[in-house]
Amino acid sequence: MNPKKIQAYFIIIIFFYLTTSILNCASVPAYKDVNTSVKYLLNDAERLIEGKKYGEASESLRAVFRIYPENEKAELLWEQLPDIWQKRTKYDNALGQGFSKRSPEENSFWEKLAWYIPDRILDLLDIYSINVMIGPQIGASAWYTRAVQVTLYAGKTVSAGWSQKRNLGITEESSAEYAFLGFGGSAIHGRRIGTGRRAYAGIWDGFFVHMPSNPLYVNYRDYWSTGAKLGVVLIGAELECHYAEVADFLAGFFLVDFMGDDFATTGSIYFNREQEDHLYRVINAADRYNEKQMDEFHTTFPAPFRMNETDNPDPQPITPKGKNRKPN
Repeated sequence: MNPKKIQAYFIIIIFFYLTTSILNCASVPAYKDVNTSVKYLLNDAERLIEGKKYGEASESLRAVFRIYPENEKAELLWEQLPDIWQKRTKYDNALGQGFSKRSPEENSFWEKLAWYIPDRILDLLDIYSINVMIGPQIGASAWYTRAVQVTLYAGKTVSAGWSQKRNLGITEESSAEYAFLGFGGSAIHGRRIGTGRRAYAGIWDGFFVHMPSNPLYVNYRDYWSTGAKLGVVLIGAELECHYAEVADFLAGFFLVDFMGDDFATTGSIYFNREQEDHLYRVINAADRYNEKQMDEFHTTFPAPFRMNETDNPDPQPITPKGKNRKPN
């Protein structure tokens, strides 16, 4: 047989094996665990608002709304947030995951002056990402924004390097994806941790149009970038340039920070490991559950907190009928 045909068959077999492995092995969050995490986040959001930690409360409520879009307890807590955090909780920014999750702060003139040069250096470092990927993989991808891309790739990897939003760390990812221009399908499950904020992905869609509003780009990848990725057997690499970060770097010289990441005008949002785990579980479920699974979840676990029909505006938790559905 022609050696080139053998090589082509070998690549097809590896791609098929990786795709099947990724689709079958990555676990979908259990309904009971997700329900527990939703209740935890609601209780935690209430505590955070009382402590005026609005950024952390906003992230918790944002995750809950993705599972229960009309949860009454979450709505009442959302109304207690300042206007800027109400908008960030319910409305996706067109800049996607590139927009910082830091909390706006009012600092003195001298503090802003002291941060001016460091912020410009950090904005410069935001422009490029580079990662080396280790693990079984095959395929390649190239894109000029995700609206114009050619992708055929599958892998189950751990990568290390420098990612957007000053994240020096590692990424665990299982993925199988194809795309041409702005159309394609993806099965991606990933988590990124490091010096920047954590990022999560869980998308399983046989075919969709790549748009900035897609959860993949809201939570995990940069839609407005250009780059390339190559994976061969057990090693690969990815290089990316972030156009929105270029604009943010230039605007920063005129004290404009539309990415919301300057230390002169923002503060950190912090979650401990327990909070991170609950956030990850709920976000993962929102991304991974299909319509049927989401209906089953809502049937098994109705909204965990509801208001009784009363003039009292305070939420009155009631116990849903059935086993394992008592609120905390």
